[in-house]
Amino acid sequence: MVEIICRGGKFLAKGSFTMGLAGTYVNEAFEDESITVHPTLDYVLKELDNENSFRMKPLFPYLKDKPRDGNSIANGLAEYYNQKEKEAAEHVKEINDNLLFHLFWNLEACGFEFREIEEAVAEGFDTEDLDDDPYVNSKVFDFSDYFDERPNNGTRERVDFEAKLREWFPMFNFDGLYRSIEQEGMTLDGRFISFQFSDKWGAMLYECAYDRFDENFTSCDWHNH
Repeated sequence: MVEIICRGGKFLAKGSFTMGLAGTYVNEAFEDESITVHPTLDYVLKELDNENSFRMKPLFPYLKDKPRDGNSIANGLAEYYNQKEKEAAEHVKEINDNLLFHLFWNLEACGFEFREIEEAVAEGFDTEDLDDDPYVNSKVFDFSDYFDERPNNGTRERVDFEAKLREWFPMFNFDGLYRSIEQEGMTLDGRFISFQFSDKWGAMLYECAYDRFDENFTSCDWHNH
């Protein structure tokens, strides 16, 4: 949950926001920058008069009836993003599956040998006894149409993609990966929530991984260095 204030025409956040396996981003004080808020007060007030505002329209129900001063608008922004965090918790399975899809799509596309990362191999597996090709049973690419530019907010039939990944990659340490995630920053920017994170296994899998979700948690700008 975040609290947002307006200071000098700019918005500042304090609190936390959890985005699935990407973890919890925290600002202990308004001056911290783990969570930043864009755009400025002047921009928001201008866009409130634009009925077709691309960036701000989904926030109109939280802002239109507010007095047009900085702290009132800040309160409306906080209401919107706290509602988004609640929805993210409700649809965490879909969000996680989306982030896992992008990871394994990237890994398989370049034939990355993740078994060379000691922490990535699940307990009980000896890499010398495994098939030479870790992707031999994988069907990750078959799900591109399901995940690409699709909402993750409960509006479509769910697929338990993590379960499929665990079937295709029984040697992979999924639980260890989740525990390893380190947050690097989140930006609340109108309809968009962007976030960046890495794994602590040398950032060999998620390396400065970045995505931007719209109001429906649709992946809009995935990058993984």
